[in-house]
Amino acid sequence: MQSSILQAVLHELPMEDPNSVVVLGSVAYASQEPCLFPDSIRNNILLGREYESDWYSQVIQASGLTTDLALFPFGDDTLVGDKGVTLSGGQKARVNLARYNLPLLSLTANSNCANY
Repeated sequence: MQSSILQAVLHELPMEDPNSVVVLGSVAYASQEPCLFPDSIRNNILLGREYESDWYSQVIQASGLTTDLALFPFGDDTLVGDKGVTLSGGQKARVNLARYNLPLLSLTANSNCANY
């Protein structure tokens, strides 16, 4: 069911009424295979973008990273990768999701519904 929802949002699913799914704003795709590089969690999220406190806080909350960051010794300044901490698969996925500015709609392959 989730893949059908995603296909409909991306207009890749043939529908009787193509106007039945309306996307306000932009759509981004976050791979299930996250790619993290050896650096801080913050730098893995920002990918060279300028740090904006309000936006960053919203993204951390929307991606479910608040609890994870509280557990790390240096919060979002914690290093990941070769000489840093090892993240679980779920933590890697949340960091990957946080790269995208998706504060309004979050669809995950593991959820039973869309979370608004």
